[in-house]
Amino acid sequence: MNLGNIFKRDNQNIKANDTVKVTEPMSKGERAYRVQSEIRNLTPGQTIQGSVVSRDGTAVQIALRQDLLINARIDQSISLALGQSLSFEVKANNGSILSLTPLYANMANEATVLRALNAAGFPDTANNVEMVAIMMKEGMPIDRESLANINRLLMEFPRHDPETLIQMTRLGVPITEVNIEQFEQYRSVNHQLLGSSEAIMSELPDVFQELMSEGRTQQAYAFYENVLDIFTGEETEGIVIQKGEGQAAPADPVSSPQSTEGTLGNEAAQMKDSVSGSMSETVINMAENEEKAAGADPEQSRTAVLTPRQWNTVGNLLKELDVPEHTVEQIKNGELPPKEVLSLIRELIPKGGDAGELHDRVMDRLLGGRAFESLLKAQVESQWTIKPENVADPRKMEQLYERIREQSTRLHEALQAADKADMPVAKSVQNLQSNVDFMNQLNHMFTYIQLPLKMAGGQAHGDLYVYTNKKNLAAKDGNVSALLHLDMQHLGAVDVYVAMQQNRVSTNFTLQDESALDLIEQHISLLDERLAGRGYDLKAQFHMKEEDAEQDGGIMQTILNQSKNISVLSRTSFDMRA
Repeated sequence: MNLGNIFKRDNQNIKANDTVKVTEPMSKGERAYRVQSEIRNLTPGQTIQGSVVSRDGTAVQIALRQDLLINARIDQSISLALGQSLSFEVKANNGSILSLTPLYANMANEATVLRALNAAGFPDTANNVEMVAIMMKEGMPIDRESLANINRLLMEFPRHDPETLIQMTRLGVPITEVNIEQFEQYRSVNHQLLGSSEAIMSELPDVFQELMSEGRTQQAYAFYENVLDIFTGEETEGIVIQKGEGQAAPADPVSSPQSTEGTLGNEAAQMKDSVSGSMSETVINMAENEEKAAGADPEQSRTAVLTPRQWNTVGNLLKELDVPEHTVEQIKNGELPPKEVLSLIRELIPKGGDAGELHDRVMDRLLGGRAFESLLKAQVESQWTIKPENVADPRKMEQLYERIREQSTRLHEALQAADKADMPVAKSVQNLQSNVDFMNQLNHMFTYIQLPLKMAGGQAHGDLYVYTNKKNLAAKDGNVSALLHLDMQHLGAVDVYVAMQQNRVSTNFTLQDESALDLIEQHISLLDERLAGRGYDLKAQFHMKEEDAEQDGGIMQTILNQSKNISVLSRTSFDMRA
């Protein structure tokens, strides 16, 4: 929307929540200055009212009260009638750039909805009215074919929220029961891979305990032997993420990055030269600030898996199982990593037959103890998280997701072998697998990836979403923007918006905690130095998230907002000197 010609006509007036009124006689210059001033003073949340004067394809002219005309761009899929009254909400205004968005309640009015239903031959039932209103809100066409398609989906999936089905259709996400569940989890910000992995780690011991309570000692031993083999065996290398049903298997993304689109590996490879360098340095910087906020000693936190008392307990139990004294002392002193201790325990699990009452009693205490649970949890975390410094390596990201997919599949098979596929942990495993598959489907349309981060002394969840289409991303010659959302224990929720043009990087940090914001601002020089070493010029800004700011609904809401086709008035500049 170019507002450079906004003052061409006489007697201009603008309404914003009834706060602007020009009634006294003024000269043309005075009126122009007054309207300029009022535009500068518009704040987010205020509204501007207007009506459609003319439309030619995507070009539309809006009259804002009397003679004030605004030229705007509109998607052809939006149905607007001449003379139709609209209200627009101010989303942002920095004095030179004004961003407006239509208030959907005014677009999806009853008369418009009824006309659309009548033209398509649909009865004006309450459900149909709701369906059309949601479609209009989402900026979808409301022709006969589109209405019939959505109506069919609503009848096929009657238990689900119509808004979910309509939004999935607009994004091009295949509509299945599993995808609907994942979509709603993403939309309600319950999508984190770390959440599923933590549920699995907390629920695994229940399987062992239930098998033991049923007197199935050998099955309990076999189950944990399978689990330990999954998480302490050789890591899977160089395998791309499995495709969902009906999708072709991708080529190797490293040797042939241009051969496919949509796999996480390809997206990581395409992002490497444009955004992953700066984003990885940002992640590392945030991780270091998290450690500073926690007051943690990184080296100590990496080895403090168990308390000294727990290490001593594990050592004594292994001593009763005839483990050499030297190894026992290393374990008691916490000198062996969890993987080596778990591998040792795996070798001591009876492989069938009677191992003796004493051996069974000691093994039951070992495998049923809290120390073993903590060791297993630490090992699973090491397998299903990635260090901040490895975020920029597409191969490591590829291996992380394939490892999660492959190990979760084997874990589900172990549950089936133990006849415990109906326990809660099995549902958590399936949810983890479905999440990865759903993310893979999203990456056919958007450049998005989750970052389950291994931090010193804990974990952090991250979402990385790149605002560009695949053609521009591959060309590496256009503007690229990205949103990095991090949830950390001590810094809280952090949004980092990064915009890149060639070697210029602009970052905007938004935090909820003022002390966390101060901490990052004090150490931003570290990020500046890292990016300068990569040839980037950094400009950083810092903001506090408003306490009364509306919840954004997480990464899915970000994707929905970015891909919406209903931005009648988009982010636009105007000449304040006019």
